[in-house]
Amino acid sequence: MAKSGKVWLVGAGPGAMGLITQRGKEVLLQAHVVLYDRLVNPGILLGTRPKTLFVDAGKTPRGKRMEQDEIHRLLIRFAKKGLNVVRLKGGDPYVFGRGGEEAEALVRAEIPFEVVPGVTAGIAAPAYAGIPVTQRGISTEAVFRIGHQAQGSVSGKTLVGYMSVDGLDQFLIDAIELGFAKNTPASLIERGTTTKQRVIIGTVGTLAKKATKRMVEAPAVVVVGDVVSLRNLCTPKTKKPLLGKRVILTVSENLGKEWRKVFEEQGAEVWEIPMTRIEALPVQKKWRAQVLKSDWLVFTSAAAVRAFPSVAGDLRGISRCKIAAVGKSTAQILHSIGLVPDWVGAGPGSKELLSGWPKKAQGRILHLTGNAGNGDIVKGLRNMGFSVERLVIYKNSAGEEVPDPVLRILRKEGADWVIFASGTAAERFRKIIPRWSSEPKVIAIGPATARSAKHVGWKVCAVAKEPSSDSVLRGILKS
Repeated sequence: MAKSGKVWLVGAGPGAMGLITQRGKEVLLQAHVVLYDRLVNPGILLGTRPKTLFVDAGKTPRGKRMEQDEIHRLLIRFAKKGLNVVRLKGGDPYVFGRGGEEAEALVRAEIPFEVVPGVTAGIAAPAYAGIPVTQRGISTEAVFRIGHQAQGSVSGKTLVGYMSVDGLDQFLIDAIELGFAKNTPASLIERGTTTKQRVIIGTVGTLAKKATKRMVEAPAVVVVGDVVSLRNLCTPKTKKPLLGKRVILTVSENLGKEWRKVFEEQGAEVWEIPMTRIEALPVQKKWRAQVLKSDWLVFTSAAAVRAFPSVAGDLRGISRCKIAAVGKSTAQILHSIGLVPDWVGAGPGSKELLSGWPKKAQGRILHLTGNAGNGDIVKGLRNMGFSVERLVIYKNSAGEEVPDPVLRILRKEGADWVIFASGTAAERFRKIIPRWSSEPKVIAIGPATARSAKHVGWKVCAVAKEPSSDSVLRGILKS
């Protein structure tokens, strides 16, 4: 008998990508199949491994839906094939998520499963809107209900309603019958914690009209109670400059991990979609001899610097060599491996390096680079009369396939900014999404990348002088 797979019922959190738990991220990396809900931020699906099968198990109000029994059948069928299956649900799987029903079905089918709790929208959305659902002296109890199902006494109570857009009128009528006065503060929070969050503030008597006027759509959470009046006191006074902005990082995975934190600190929702995968090539014996006979070693990328120690072996052997860096960022990475450049260009870009190349740089020059380079630096230096060779020490290949749910959302909703660190990345990303409903702004790292991006039709709004997160951030904020 074939070994059964396993199912994880995972809470993806209320919408913001950073609010899925660490355990949730770990489980996604193990999944062969992901059944995801409509309320899941598609950017979270970027944290899966290549060739993952994605199944849209969402339910749209008055629209497309997968019936619950069919979800049960799929979970069981995939697990019986020996696959790791993640059932990814908005918020927490056991808070109005029907996760309990799925657990029952898995138990009956004798399928091993695990529950990974998530942050529920009824707490998180109000918190992001500056509304604590409980507050000493104001509200000592919070009641969570679906739609218009409001019951119980109102003394010292906060009423939180899930799935409350269609049933908002009735929810508020029931709140009045429950004992809440018409002038009780009330709020509706649409797509809470995401870049699309909107907060409607009113009272029990006025909120429904305000929501209709603003054309609020699901998902949204309604909050009724005096805690709503605390919003101005509990909302941060300093607004992050990229709050509500979606930023796409197309840089390599190594850079993306370092840069994500910088942009998230400024309030951005960051999607990492690497267009390049950097791999050091197997070292050949002749490479070290080629390095040792050179008078100048030229580095034009961080990837070349990181691959270099394996090529050079004992770095003391290159003590006679002079070192050139295309720009400050590459120079900093050279420092990190114990090498101090003798010359630093204005970089990044081949034209910038060639225009400032020092006349003192005589002798044999070796350009250490990747396979995607076009050889412009070698040609340029030779035209200037220098003896120069090119040594390819790393491979630049296309990134992993972008999940279909991610592509659909990008085509529909777009993004605010896309960051390109190379012309190759700009060209590859344009091929993946040739047309957008709303074309994003582009920041290119260096003039050469900007030229390539414009050539394939991107709207380049800023050019970063250095391949560093700080330089890119400054470019975005100034534009």
